[in-house]
Amino acid sequence: MDENKGKKIMDQQAGAGQTTSSKRNSTTLRNKLLKLMIIIIAGLLVIVLIVMIMNAFKSNNLSYEQLENEMVDAAKEYYKVQDALLPAEEGQTVEVTADVLSEAGYMDSLSELKKDATCSGRVEVRRTNDQYVYTPFLDCGSDYTTKELYQALLDQGTVTGGEGLYEMNGNLVFRGEDVNNYLQLDNNLFRIVKADANHNIMIIWESERGGTSYLFDNRYNSDRGNTSGINDYRVSRMRDTLDAIYNETAEEALLSANDKEKLVSFSLCIGKRDLASNDKSNQVECSDVLENQMIGLLTVSDYLTASIDSNCNATTDRACQNYNYLVTGYNWWTMDAFSGNTYQVLTVNGNGYIDLSTASNTRKVRPVLMLDASVMLKSGSGTATDPYILK
Repeated sequence: MDENKGKKIMDQQAGAGQTTSSKRNSTTLRNKLLKLMIIIIAGLLVIVLIVMIMNAFKSNNLSYEQLENEMVDAAKEYYKVQDALLPAEEGQTVEVTADVLSEAGYMDSLSELKKDATCSGRVEVRRTNDQYVYTPFLDCGSDYTTKELYQALLDQGTVTGGEGLYEMNGNLVFRGEDVNNYLQLDNNLFRIVKADANHNIMIIWESERGGTSYLFDNRYNSDRGNTSGINDYRVSRMRDTLDAIYNETAEEALLSANDKEKLVSFSLCIGKRDLASNDKSNQVECSDVLENQMIGLLTVSDYLTASIDSNCNATTDRACQNYNYLVTGYNWWTMDAFSGNTYQVLTVNGNGYIDLSTASNTRKVRPVLMLDASVMLKSGSGTATDPYILK
């Protein structure tokens, strides 16, 4: 009996020990979990603090490009409320300063956003093609100033002889074989042909259209009694082709949606030209004009002007292939129909001189477009290896 009693006491002691051990283990586990939670919370607090510091640092040290974007975003919000102030007419421009945007609560002041520079700024809004184009202008003195592409062209300096940028008939015109007029858009490389008196900038595709050849027209020509085509651009297949090229949205399209925002409509000169004509001013071509076009082809006048050979005078002078950056190794259509009949069009052949071609023949196309005067330069010097790139 004493033996059973002793065993019972030992069992009770063992049970008590196990209970104490379980309590101790439970307490230890709770302490570990608590410590883990504290570590996690502390870590999250540290991360939040770091993010806040980084955001604070970022907000006070925006890059110049970020600062320009900040002004544009603020201006868009401002004009959502003040929409009555937006330009009503095509080509009209209004502006709002960064100070006004800051005072209205749409952005912090430039001094708060850029601690290491003293800046002033404004945003111009132009109505173009029934859309509003917002252009920021930031002036931070010698540190940074927003530059238009037109100003970048002027910075090259103009010349009166040799290769380079010429002042001609109120335009800035590139002439010669080796000129710094390369421009990279999102999808393709272009060459700058000229800038007009309104600072709009004409560009031409550096390459032919995807290696594909197109006919100018293949309609039945009553004068010829066959489908040799009609050399009137207004009713030509070429007009349809160019419109289709402009409206493409595929990845390999000539233009991205972003590119199109930088374009402006222009007057397309479609007057017919005689082979003996020595006009280089577009007087002949612009005797007949299609208004409000977004895409076209180069005129013979502009092609001849690009050559600096003194023997390049009349339409078919073969010297026009000399010292001319527009020369390629393939045949391509110009905008000019031949005035001598209803079925031929002037082309630039692979050797670089002007020739005649029946409209129903196929040639490459090099689309011509017009950049809005307000396009801003992001980088580049216009060379083949460092083309101009737009914001």
